[in-house]
Amino acid sequence: MKQNEAEQLFSEVHRLHHLGQSNSAIARILGIRRATVIKWLTETQHHDRRGWKRGRPRAHSDIEAAERICTIKKDLVAHHYFFGSEHVQMHYHKLYPDEPIPSLWYIDERVRRAGLQGRKPKKRRPGGSVYLLYPTESMRHLGLIQQSGDFIGKKYLDGSSSPVTVFSSCYYCPFKLYYIQRTETEKAVFAISILARLWTKYPVPNVFRMDNGGPFRGTGYSPRRLGTFVVFLLNLGITPLFGSPSKPWTNGAVEGHNRVFSEKIWAKKRFHNVDEIDDEIERFNSESVEFFLYRYQMLVKRFSERRLALSGSALSDQLQTRRNKKVAFVRFVGPAIDEPKDHITIMNERVFLPEQYSHQFVFAIWDLQHQDLTITSEYNGNTHRVMRLPFRINE
Repeated sequence: MKQNEAEQLFSEVHRLHHLGQSNSAIARILGIRRATVIKWLTETQHHDRRGWKRGRPRAHSDIEAAERICTIKKDLVAHHYFFGSEHVQMHYHKLYPDEPIPSLWYIDERVRRAGLQGRKPKKRRPGGSVYLLYPTESMRHLGLIQQSGDFIGKKYLDGSSSPVTVFSSCYYCPFKLYYIQRTETEKAVFAISILARLWTKYPVPNVFRMDNGGPFRGTGYSPRRLGTFVVFLLNLGITPLFGSPSKPWTNGAVEGHNRVFSEKIWAKKRFHNVDEIDDEIERFNSESVEFFLYRYQMLVKRFSERRLALSGSALSDQLQTRRNKKVAFVRFVGPAIDEPKDHITIMNERVFLPEQYSHQFVFAIWDLQHQDLTITSEYNGNTHRVMRLPFRINE
């Protein structure tokens, strides 16, 4: 195994471990021995390539490496959309391929000492999602490759009242890739078209997370009806995952990405026509793809067979089969203005829950094969069933 490949694998082991994957799962995903996973998880960096121990810079190269890192950081901030430590590391490796690759810790330290660190993110109250029993493990077990999508709120050209709509998507597990594209309006058909093309190049996810807006859920008011976008996902073997209404942080990956678009593209530039927007979007996507191919190339090769070959059945608005098809929901239990009893709403139908589950999250699985709904509560990674009830598809 080449040294750079070993470093990438080492980094992937730690990242997947941070995402909650077991040692056996990590070994299976990366195609390495479980003993290697266990060994690497006891180390803080891959010693063979860094050239010096953490916190003890190598004297004869410290000044030169620090200057290079700071120069790269300044250039990324001035001319690029992505300038975090991982991107500094990527550009360092590309500019100096024969040199040891600085660790992320070392880059962070050099950037901090030079006063080049960006704006610190706002501190969130620790443990909030744990306190509210947010079903992290239940969502993780839905599938390995997870992606999310959303329509970014309407934007307007300079001096024009005509709205511009942008669709945003991002893989968030086990690799990261951001992708945006301008579209005509917020309709399912446009999201389907964008994703269908995207999945011919990149892996089809096991799970697709989204909000409860009409383009994704379906615009009809009838309960228990499968919308066009949900059917599209199910026909491709993807589990639709709906976040909790009125809580956008439950779809945090794509929401954070949307903020990057709004702050780094729209807030800093004036656009007079859609061609200018498309050019900027293309540059944004190319930077995202560049890092994706550098950081996750080895991992993505293992899922190359999941690329989409389009067929009529995949794009059909009719569900091809109910066998093993499921739809997942994260919901927050509580009353509403017009309904004082504790409940959740699933596909336009209210489901009432015992009072002891009020003001916490629950996880719901709609089994389309058996046409029932199972609601669970998660605590410390363990789940127990709250209830199970018939939930027939409205056709």
